[in-house]
Amino acid sequence: MKEKIQPKRTILVCLSSSPSCQSIIKAANQSKNKEDHFLALYVGSKERINTDNSLQSNIDLVKSYGGEVHIIESNEIVLSIVEFAKRMGVTDLFIGSSAPSHSLFAARPIGEQLASYLTNISIYIIPNVIASDYPVRIKNQSRFLFNSKDIFIVLGIMAIATLLSMWFDQSRFSNGNIITIYILAVLLASISTGHQIYGILAASLYILLFNYLFIEPRFTLFVYDSEYLMTYFVSFLAAFITGSLASKLKTVATSSAENAYRAKVLLDTSNQLESATNRHDLIHITCTQLSRLLDRPIYYFDVGTQIHNVFACNGEELPLLNEQEIDTEVILYTAKNRHHAGAFTNNYQDCPKRYYSIHNNHNFYGVIGIDMQGKNFNEFENTILLSILNEFTLALENETMLLEKQEALIQSEKATFRSTLLRSISHDLRTPLTTISGNAETLLMNGNQLQEQERNKIYHDIHEDAMWLKQEMENILAMTKVESNEYLNETIESVEDIIAEALKHCEKDDQHHLVVEPILENLFVRADMKLIVLVLVNLLNNAFKYTPKGSTITIQVEEDIDKVWIAVKDNGNGIPKGDKEHIFDLFYTGEKKIADSYRSMGIGLNYCYLTMKAHGQEIEVLDNVPHGTIFRFSLAKEKLNEK
Repeated sequence: MKEKIQPKRTILVCLSSSPSCQSIIKAANQSKNKEDHFLALYVGSKERINTDNSLQSNIDLVKSYGGEVHIIESNEIVLSIVEFAKRMGVTDLFIGSSAPSHSLFAARPIGEQLASYLTNISIYIIPNVIASDYPVRIKNQSRFLFNSKDIFIVLGIMAIATLLSMWFDQSRFSNGNIITIYILAVLLASISTGHQIYGILAASLYILLFNYLFIEPRFTLFVYDSEYLMTYFVSFLAAFITGSLASKLKTVATSSAENAYRAKVLLDTSNQLESATNRHDLIHITCTQLSRLLDRPIYYFDVGTQIHNVFACNGEELPLLNEQEIDTEVILYTAKNRHHAGAFTNNYQDCPKRYYSIHNNHNFYGVIGIDMQGKNFNEFENTILLSILNEFTLALENETMLLEKQEALIQSEKATFRSTLLRSISHDLRTPLTTISGNAETLLMNGNQLQEQERNKIYHDIHEDAMWLKQEMENILAMTKVESNEYLNETIESVEDIIAEALKHCEKDDQHHLVVEPILENLFVRADMKLIVLVLVNLLNNAFKYTPKGSTITIQVEEDIDKVWIAVKDNGNGIPKGDKEHIFDLFYTGEKKIADSYRSMGIGLNYCYLTMKAHGQEIEVLDNVPHGTIFRFSLAKEKLNEK
């Protein structure tokens, strides 16, 4: 049964300078999974971060857990947290509990205020004094226009204003002073509450209280003086203007938060797209960002000979759609006309998804599908969606151009390789072929007149030249196979068999001492037998060719945890340090750099390097202390199942 994948969460920690904030950070870190997005937010002055060691310590703790720290300079703590949480798609919020206030008019704790605004977020309150093992989860409450907190604030302010007015009335002050007190109370109520309706409520209470308590005849609601009607009108106007200003300030704060969030999302998306290494990564990043931003399933369709899809909802990949679920007609229309279609558009309005064409002036890349879930985008969502799609299109265009450039470079390198190889072959094969043909002609024309010793020397030269030509042809053919990226014919082979086969084909002679150190029995590797044998043959032939007569050449096998190393050692003169850096380069032949002399084409070691690279293994050259050289290469070790 397939294991159920837990959805990714975005966890937010509210930072402060309190030492107990570390308990909040640790609790949040313990609750997160590997794939969760871990954020921390500090609302306040940036200058305080540089001067408050406790706050800086808490920020460092978040970073040590791999979290992202964000800073908002604002005095509106609750509003800033609410806007940030909504824009970042926070699913879990961790915050410290504040001490309960016994004041009748004190503001509610921040945790309770956040719970009333963030109805779809799980909020965890960590006690400041003693950290509990399990965070206390707040049940989110629905947000209503009228709430007990704001009503108590209005009643409290008006009660205080009434007490002050009664004191002024007993002190024989004029009613003008009492009116000023009530107007001030109305302004305070408008600023202190969340909606301008409370300012109007305060103004209504002021009119009723002032008329009932301080206007003759008292304790009635009759108004005899028309001047008071103007006073009441001014009070209403002041309450309305104050409430409107407060609402406008909050709107500006919301707009600023949206702009900051839009800039951050676009920057994050751009950075992630720049770090992508292939087309699949580009698609994955874009769909993930869109699904987190819009909180809706996102689909990507490559439109070619068939329609197929990937992707995602809330950052999680979805299973592929079946044929009935794919809106083929709408997708093909979007691809053909390069125009969006589907839900809430003029084309295919009955379709539950909306589709966007991903294209530029020259290329078409695919179609993005968004499950609208019966709700259209607001202006902010639509703007940032189009911005991300533009970034995505630009990234795909850059990736296409890069692939075309790489393909052109590969073709150019292949052409250069073929040209250089043909030029080198035509130059370097001419000498041995001339020698062979000349010696053969000598034997044909004057063979009977030559002494047996002279004939044997010519036979030996012809054989030696022919074997060299055969070896170089095998290297060229094998290198062509590796360069053309043909699949390796990997099988499980015995190391003993590889060495034995290489010894049959190498050009060993009686003027060098060849030593094969004992090999462990039942030592097996996975490799292409023919190619690896040729690698070992090249290394042995080089050792015989470039070491002085009488040198010892040793074949040594070492077993590692998951590899087997085969080494060819000699005690010759060694290789200069400057040559080691280029020893595996094509056509490199030591001091002459480019092959231009007899029997020095510089192909063999380059073939060895390419072959080991194709196997995903290593080849290296080392010094054989006190003198000499070691060439060694690795192969993947295999264990045969014992019955």
